[in-house]
Amino acid sequence: MKRFFTKSLLFIFTMSLFAGSFSVSPANAAGATLFLSPSSGTYTVNKSFSVKVLVNSGDVSDGVNASEGVIKYDPAFLTVSKLNDSSSIFKLWTTDPTFSNSAGTITYGGGSPGSYKGTAGEIFSITFTTKKVGETTVQFNSGIILAADGKGTNVFGGFGNAKFTIKEAEEKKKEVKKPKKEEPKEEIKGILPPLPDVSSKTHPKDDVWVSNNNPEFSWKVLSDLTGVSYSITGDEKSDPGDANDGIVESAKFDNQEDGEWYFHIKYQNRYGWGQIAHTKFLVDVTAPEAFVIKVDDGGDVTNPTPKLVFSTKDKTSGIKQYEILTGVEKVQVNPSDGGKGYYQVGPLTPGEYITTISVTDFADNVSSSSVKYIVDALKSPIITDIPKILNRKEEFIIRGTSFYPRVTVKVFIDDGDERQEFVVDTDDSGNWSYFHKGKLENGSYDVYARIMDKRGAESLDSSRHILSVVSPSIVENYGWLIILILLIVIAVLILYILYLEKQHNEEKTRILIETHEVKAKLSKIFAALREEVDELIELADKRPGLSESERRVKEKLQESLDISEEFINKEVEDVEKEIKIKQKKSKK
Repeated sequence: MKRFFTKSLLFIFTMSLFAGSFSVSPANAAGATLFLSPSSGTYTVNKSFSVKVLVNSGDVSDGVNASEGVIKYDPAFLTVSKLNDSSSIFKLWTTDPTFSNSAGTITYGGGSPGSYKGTAGEIFSITFTTKKVGETTVQFNSGIILAADGKGTNVFGGFGNAKFTIKEAEEKKKEVKKPKKEEPKEEIKGILPPLPDVSSKTHPKDDVWVSNNNPEFSWKVLSDLTGVSYSITGDEKSDPGDANDGIVESAKFDNQEDGEWYFHIKYQNRYGWGQIAHTKFLVDVTAPEAFVIKVDDGGDVTNPTPKLVFSTKDKTSGIKQYEILTGVEKVQVNPSDGGKGYYQVGPLTPGEYITTISVTDFADNVSSSSVKYIVDALKSPIITDIPKILNRKEEFIIRGTSFYPRVTVKVFIDDGDERQEFVVDTDDSGNWSYFHKGKLENGSYDVYARIMDKRGAESLDSSRHILSVVSPSIVENYGWLIILILLIVIAVLILYILYLEKQHNEEKTRILIETHEVKAKLSKIFAALREEVDELIELADKRPGLSESERRVKEKLQESLDISEEFINKEVEDVEKEIKIKQKKSKK
């Protein structure tokens, strides 16, 4: 109501603009009234009838140009199928005539730049559909009427309410009529209007549920029409009645209740009413019922596939699908699968999870619920034997143990850029061994393991071990080649030594031979020198007058020859002895 009367102040201000003033005055006059027509009547169940909302300007000299109001009705007896303002004295609306069948209220707020003076100015009309037998009232809950005096004076003077009686439809008595001559029927002088061709942009298909409770319908207006009558009911073959709703080409309804409905319309021309067109439309703006999710892990906190137990329903259009979101994984489930009362997630790795289940009905309304739960980890495996440094030529073996027999052990070898995964199984005692096939490149690796059982439950990672892979030494890589080269070198050296020894022996032999030759030659030379000296001496001795000095020279020469021969022979003999000694040593 607060919002309604806030809008009314804005509307008063707008109407004052048309009247040439910007002030709002309190009520200083009275006499204008709001009332309903008809104010009473008797109607049968499941039938429609129209009521007009009217204003009487009473004794207001300037007339009236605006009004607001709230009309109350009992939705147990009546439902509103449409509101029509096509014949209204007001052309400007701050609040279009709207209704709520759940609350049983109709609200409006409108006005006009001009003024109205009269006893029955139509503001809008209401089409009601009866629901059950009994008496019910339709009455104003609040209202304002403004004078067209340029001040926005409230001239409201009272309400006129209505009371209606609803009764069961009378059954037609079966009469036995005597056969009589068939009288000629009165001929229709003209052609009745055709069946309306109705379309809807809000509900284009009659078998599709739509989350829109403000349906709109449109049709073509023919040139010879004198009226259109339409209504909405839950009955497939209802007649909208003969109340003329004006020559209009569309209708909009607000706050239509959920369910299967039918829009009924017929044309009128000067020859009468034509056939009724019935258009089915489906409304569902209510989401599936709220629900709570329970987690059933079967009493095992390590269960990687817990059941999420839940139950919900949609009373109008029905459930179209379930959507299960766990982490970033989204799964869509058909109602036949989700309808069994639970959904089994997983297998999940150890950790904390939030699962959201969204239930969508056939009008795409969604209801969702979330649950938080934890999947505990199995006990981690233990690596008992692993090298710290591994030669690439060596075999890589990891040994370990665990608390679980006959489960899978995942072994991870991570170099920082790529993680390799290998699997082995534990034995009946929970022990395991991993023999790595192939060779690892040089570098540093993180090595660790993880347990996974047949259910898919996993452990956390074991403690991490650093493995350094190195290349073998040059000797290890090329030992055989080095040995071969050394053997070749040694063989070459031996041959060379033998060659040198041979050369040396040949040289010693040659030197020894030459020494003997030198010795022999020296003997011959010194013998020849002596002969020459002797000959010279003999010649000198024969020569008369040989002096004493000459004799001494001769003697010295002979002495020198003797000494030189002796010395040279001694040296030659020493050389010969040394060569013979070396030969003997080399033979030994």
